[in-house]
Amino acid sequence: MYIFSIPDIIRHMADVIVQAETEVFLATNYWEASSGAAMITDAMRLLSKRVGERNGKKIVFKLMYDRGNPKQVVDNHQVVPPDVYTGDAVKLPHPKDIPNIDLEVVNYHRPLVGTFHAKYMVVDRKIGIIQSNNIQDRVNVELMTHVEGPIVQSLYDVALISWGLAMNPPLPLLSEPMPVQKEFKFGKEHPAISSKDLEKARVQAGAFIKESHLPDFGGEQDGNTGSTVINEDKDVQKALEENFNTMALITKHLSECAHTNLQPNTTGDATYDPNAPPFRPHIIHSAHEPVPMVLVNRKPRGTPTPGPVDNPQGAAFLAGFKYAQKSVFIQSPTLNAAPVIPAILAACKRGIEVTLYLDIGFNDAGEMLPMQGGTNEQVVAKMYSELEDGHKKNLKVYWYTGKDQTRPMNASQKKRNCHVKIMIVDERVGIQGNGNQDTQSWFHSQEVNVMVDSPTIMKEWRDGLDANQNTLKYGRVQLDGIWRDADGNPLKDAGGTNKGGILGTLKGFKGAIDRVRGEGGF
Repeated sequence: MYIFSIPDIIRHMADVIVQAETEVFLATNYWEASSGAAMITDAMRLLSKRVGERNGKKIVFKLMYDRGNPKQVVDNHQVVPPDVYTGDAVKLPHPKDIPNIDLEVVNYHRPLVGTFHAKYMVVDRKIGIIQSNNIQDRVNVELMTHVEGPIVQSLYDVALISWGLAMNPPLPLLSEPMPVQKEFKFGKEHPAISSKDLEKARVQAGAFIKESHLPDFGGEQDGNTGSTVINEDKDVQKALEENFNTMALITKHLSECAHTNLQPNTTGDATYDPNAPPFRPHIIHSAHEPVPMVLVNRKPRGTPTPGPVDNPQGAAFLAGFKYAQKSVFIQSPTLNAAPVIPAILAACKRGIEVTLYLDIGFNDAGEMLPMQGGTNEQVVAKMYSELEDGHKKNLKVYWYTGKDQTRPMNASQKKRNCHVKIMIVDERVGIQGNGNQDTQSWFHSQEVNVMVDSPTIMKEWRDGLDANQNTLKYGRVQLDGIWRDADGNPLKDAGGTNKGGILGTLKGFKGAIDRVRGEGGF
């Protein structure tokens, strides 16, 4: 698992891509020419080079994204020609630059608002990646899980269904029996995360302190992309933890977002606590037997009015609230879907502790549109107002607070945002993936999420989340739905808990346009 900036997650994706033997299927809501996208395209070029050097068969590479096109009114699936996908907006490699890869690209959207919000990857029908981030540069903290075993076949099925067209050429492994894995490896024994040179990694990690930037653990010039191939064993993880041992270094990395330089002038005001759980963006799971997993998805729906929730994602979320015996934990950038609010209130009324980590100000403009449900501040204040005093204590709401901060930052500042989507029920069952707790994800977008039943893994997930943010320490909202500091002062840039009226609706239309352009909360 990764809980970090977008480029750090994409590095892992790139490392998996360059080791592909037969095929890759990559799906993202929004692909944008960016530093993150360049890591993927560099990996594609390197993969093509490696295939040529070993005289191997061409890799079949399928890529799906959602970039609105008027033609999708007639046909939701549009095959993208090379002259379009190599243009400035996307900048994928031209076929002549990757002679050993057969690349096919599809642009998928179901008008009006049926967004292809899915973000996942399947490599060689053996490895699955499910993440919260798109392929673009943003200041968000994101979450990604790397899965193997039978669940990958479910992800493969989703990919085939989503593609919805005849493939040219077809995926080679589609006509072969499902791969069966009997043994699974962890830590440095795993081929995707094995250490090639531990000593080199330690030296490079040490240099991180001196140079005050994220170490470069190899690049295309030496035949290795990114950091994860040589970094993701526990020995190197420990070295990395030791090198995030000052708040200045954490701030620098969060601000630079791994060299994307989106907002280098952001400063942190938190004091480094050596006794606190270490900042560790790479979560290496302990060895374990296979655990129950299932995908809980929803298909896209273009109609802009609220629709049914009788789909796997909606059923899973609602069941989490209904059958929880002790606790429900959610982290989501936005929360306003009509079904989730009464589910939260009902759980609180029967004594369940519901903890919400939300962003303040995330995509507020878009959430002010009619039928969208309102901003996080509006929703939280309304929920507290509807709970009796004896039940308010069961609802614990926190505004996301960056690891180097002592107070939440409004997401409109684009400095410390969180785009993680996760639900954990009774510290045992977790749902992680693409789906937010907002109207768009509940009623309109295509979403892909994995549900996992394992107390051990859930503890690792939750511990990792809290280690990489200060939300639990500084983000608690008071029982009237307003955050205040120790002196009783609210945030100066808080959006407020009242409805926006006509002005809010106008802002909402701007937010909707931003979403289509990839600037909103997708």
